Amino acid sequence: MKQKKMHFSLRLLWEGFQQCKMIGIFSAVIVVLGAVLEPVAQAISLSSSPHYTKVVYEAWGINVTLLVVLLAAPLMTLMLFHFLDNRAASDLYHALPHKRITLYLSYAGAVLLWVVLLLVLGTLTSVIACGFTHKYITLLMDSLLPFAASLFCMSFLMVAGMLVSMSITGTVFTNLLFAGILLFLPRLCVLALQSSMVNALPFLSDSAGTGFFRNANNLLFSGVNVVFSMSENDGTSIETLFSPSWQAYLYTFLLGLLYFVIAAFLFRRRRSEAAGQSAPSRLLQHIYRIVVTMVICIFIVCAMFSEMTAGILRDEWFVFLVFYLVAALVYFAYELITTKKWRNLLTALPGLGIVALLNVGILLGMHAVEKHIVAQRPAMQEIESVSFCSTDGTDYISGGSYLNYRDYINLMSRDIAITDPTAVTLVSYYLDENLKTWEEGGNDAYQSKYYTEGDYSSYHVIVRTKDQTLRRLIYVPASETEKLLNALQTNADYVDAWRNPPQELESTATFGDQMGACYLSTEQAEELLQTYREELQSADFETLYQTVQNGTTDDTWVSDIDYTFRKNGRSYTLDCAIYQNLTPETTKKFYEMLYAAQKDDLAVLSELTKSEKNVSVNMNAYGGSSDSAYSGYYAYASDYQPLNQSESLQLLMQYAILDRPMQAGESYVELYLWSEDGLTDRGNAIDLQIPIKDSFFDDPKTENLFDVENYNEDGYDVSDAELDDYDAVEAVG
Repeated sequence: MKQKKMHFSLRLLWEGFQQCKMIGIFSAVIVVLGAVLEPVAQAISLSSSPHYTKVVYEAWGINVTLLVVLLAAPLMTLMLFHFLDNRAASDLYHALPHKRITLYLSYAGAVLLWVVLLLVLGTLTSVIACGFTHKYITLLMDSLLPFAASLFCMSFLMVAGMLVSMSITGTVFTNLLFAGILLFLPRLCVLALQSSMVNALPFLSDSAGTGFFRNANNLLFSGVNVVFSMSENDGTSIETLFSPSWQAYLYTFLLGLLYFVIAAFLFRRRRSEAAGQSAPSRLLQHIYRIVVTMVICIFIVCAMFSEMTAGILRDEWFVFLVFYLVAALVYFAYELITTKKWRNLLTALPGLGIVALLNVGILLGMHAVEKHIVAQRPAMQEIESVSFCSTDGTDYISGGSYLNYRDYINLMSRDIAITDPTAVTLVSYYLDENLKTWEEGGNDAYQSKYYTEGDYSSYHVIVRTKDQTLRRLIYVPASETEKLLNALQTNADYVDAWRNPPQELESTATFGDQMGACYLSTEQAEELLQTYREELQSADFETLYQTVQNGTTDDTWVSDIDYTFRKNGRSYTLDCAIYQNLTPETTKKFYEMLYAAQKDDLAVLSELTKSEKNVSVNMNAYGGSSDSAYSGYYAYASDYQPLNQSESLQLLMQYAILDRPMQAGESYVELYLWSEDGLTDRGNAIDLQIPIKDSFFDDPKTENLFDVENYNEDGYDVSDAELDDYDAVEAVG
């Protein structure tokens, strides 16, 4: 009798723990192997290269197998509480000399204990394995706890959701079905409705939502979102999933706790007769059937709303009729599968009326929301501040960890409040004008004015008033962009974000993957990065702004420096592009470093041109930058024979400049040489970047021995051609 007063039993906890040991031990083996093999394999791979760069890992990157806990937790729950699906077993367990709540808490505790043990085991093993391979791998220790906490919160939510489902259903099929519906359907519906609204209303800039209840704060749903790429514009990524904000931890844990409490209440009130039944009562069977059908209908309604907004529903009515017939079939199929009684189909028929009413209600609600959104046009005096999340028309939400410099500016500027009256006035005026265009002419007029005919620049902005925060995409005439840029420069924080890239983590700087860059070390990258920072401080802001906005289309691009930095508990890789017009001193120093590092291999090249050794060679020659008469010229040739017999290489070497570093803006060639017998004591390949004389392109033999193009005359994009040719070289290598 004393035991019946207890709410928790260690003996039952241990019994449940023992019952789960097969799944637990198997999961532990997977976790340990993953924690050991990944860093060891990475270390072996890096040790084979003399030019390796130390790799920085977050916890989730070095032991992906720890994700097995997300599978083990619901499987253990299903195993321990499987007696709820069998009448005889249910009667037996309910006859034990323990309160139901004692059985519930003890068994659930056993599952969570396994989850904690697996997380601790995987984390400690990763730390030890990375400690032994520290020469090649840096494990970010501050990422260990966020990763483990994220997995625990998700596992807890899955266990709680499974317990609720098992307490209201009585078969394995319905256990799994309604656990999935309970855990994912609410957020899936919200995402579908938000995405449909954003797709239908082009002036909405994202579907992420804001506040504590946004989709990204449900870590379990975010995980599914990442795996299936259900939403590309909400900033959700594997990085935000395993290193989330404190709101995400709190929301996921509280939601799991809510489900856990509800499951405890339902478990205590559950009748043994419910075991083996798809639903405890006929009323719940109707509700379950309607819910399953609405899973399909919600997507049909969203598609209908988009078609109605675009004015083309009348052309697609038959398609939607077919979709609703499919939904009706699912409605009746669920009843037949779960009850296995044909006569129940007739009694289920009235429920279709409820499904129809729900569809109409959702559709009307979406139209009401559309009207409300269009009516949100704060006047200039109502706006407290604005933030320019993107000034190039691209989606401003950065969920990934790899950022180019423009992405980094977008990431920083979303938190910078601009109060300049000119900027506020422009945002208020053109937001109103954009919405009037939409109201008066619909989607066709909006698309025609801003996408096709007019000369407009697009901006993703956050508009803050006393009562609300709006995220909108606005189009501003190109003639106003200079005025807007001048207004942005009045904000010191905004300018500082452009001029001051974040501090790098130690030993993470490296040069971009290009010809010749492999010769340069991490220390040289860090040294050059310091020069780069100093030049950005004194660079003309408008030049900096336009160069970064133009990106890879700017023909003054020289190279890239990549490095890792931390912000708000997350690690990012920043790509800092070196442009000769923006950072001339950095450019000069880069070419000097490259020349010094290539000297030995330049000597090898000179010897190879005289030898009879069979060598594969690829030659990509580029004309100088835009102020050169040979800008846009490109010549390509490849050969495989003794290099003293290669006419194309012999011709090229007549114009190669081997006795000095390359200079900004001059023509150059990228050479890739490879031999299976080896070329140097460091490996089988040599890749070089060498300046050449412009007269190479005038030599008549060049036309005969090389494929020559002038992209300026032929209308090609030089940067795209360079990328294509580089990919070709990499493939040969």
